[in-house]
Amino acid sequence: MNFDLAEEHNEIAELAARILDDHLDMEVLKEIETSEEWFDRELWKKFVSSGLTGVTLKEDVGGAGLDILALVCLLRSQGQHVAPIPLLPTLVAAMTVDKFGTENQRNSLLPGVVNGSELLTFASQEFLNDQFMEPTTFYKDGFITGKKIVVEYADHANSALVTALTDDGPVICIVDLQDSNIVMRKTNSTRGEPLWELSFKDTPAEKLGGAESVAWLFQILLVSLCAVQLGVTETALKMTASYTSEREQFGKPLATFQAVTQRLADQFINVGGIRLTTFSAAWRLSADLDALEDILIAKWWSSERATEVAHATQHCHGGMGVSKDYPLHRYTLWNKHITTSLGAGTQTLRSLGYLLASN
Repeated sequence: MNFDLAEEHNEIAELAARILDDHLDMEVLKEIETSEEWFDRELWKKFVSSGLTGVTLKEDVGGAGLDILALVCLLRSQGQHVAPIPLLPTLVAAMTVDKFGTENQRNSLLPGVVNGSELLTFASQEFLNDQFMEPTTFYKDGFITGKKIVVEYADHANSALVTALTDDGPVICIVDLQDSNIVMRKTNSTRGEPLWELSFKDTPAEKLGGAESVAWLFQILLVSLCAVQLGVTETALKMTASYTSEREQFGKPLATFQAVTQRLADQFINVGGIRLTTFSAAWRLSADLDALEDILIAKWWSSERATEVAHATQHCHGGMGVSKDYPLHRYTLWNKHITTSLGAGTQTLRSLGYLLASN
């Protein structure tokens, strides 16, 4: 069996890595993270001008027509560089519109994503409700009412995909975020990113798709989180391997001590597990195969095992790992943020158990 990526996927990954390497450094990240926006607009413009924001969209709206594996490659690169740009919310929302939207919906939103004039996000999580397919936000007769939490880039996005419930089951709606019937309240995530609580009261909304679209959004969101986490853990482990090879204790590099070697060897296996399960799940979803079981397994690795990676890399760095003048702390905070997004390890394992029992 050949597990190598196709040529076009490698090219996408290499282009994204080159842009990120050339643009980002410690000073740039510090400046962006301390701003009110938490949005590197210059970097986003480079992604737009290089065509990366449209690679996973169909050609009739200006995209390149590539698949979910291309999305994983892009998000993995973002995680490797902890780049503060709305790549995940915009691309996931755009791909959902591309798959389930009408021609009018696709043509009104997606060309703008490709040329950079349109930012999208999604609003799917609710307070004390971990049932993605059973939202309490309600949609009827072209209006939605309810509340969503942890919405990324809501202050920058033009439109949001909002999951809601109807008398016939769950749906996804498109909402104009400039509408006066939306109240936004700012919060902050573990990694310092501004997140938004959105309250809707008879807010105009346009239906995008039914239960099938909601299930697909859930799955592609989980795969996308796993892809970012893969990049985060890969760089954190690489950084720790380099540090322990150079940092000496008792006249010897830390990496020569058996306990350190074994600890990092375990994390090498953990990162490899995240990589394997993420690409396996992404391939199945891209091929329109039944992918939910594989996706939940991938998310478990990207939560439970990623936590072990965070603890081990911090431990092996000692006090240096928590210094804000050293980059590792940033990867640890991103790791923790992703770990708990859409269900941490225990919740994911519970969901996997329910799925297996139902089958």
